[in-house]
Amino acid sequence: MIRITIELISAVHPSRSKILGIAEIANDGSSNSPFVGSYNVRLNKMAPKERELWKIGRVVAFPRKKKGVWDLLYVALRNIVGPRNP
Repeated sequence: MIRITIELISAVHPSRSKILGIAEIANDGSSNSPFVGSYNVRLNKMAPKERELWKIGRVVAFPRKKKGVWDLLYVALRNIVGPRNP
């Protein structure tokens, strides 16, 4: 599983830092190919509810040997959240 945590780090004091979001991307094991993978994705809410689920989705037939983790995150966000900032 890949976990991406987005955290606001306070310049004033560490106690003022907070988690803005958490994404978890897990291979679902459905692919029979080492070249592509399918993934379940969970996006959590912002603090103080960062452990609550916001949205779920999938990435199917991702070319994991050709593209990296940032591409996987991009495709996951595009699939789940959609275009928000044209």
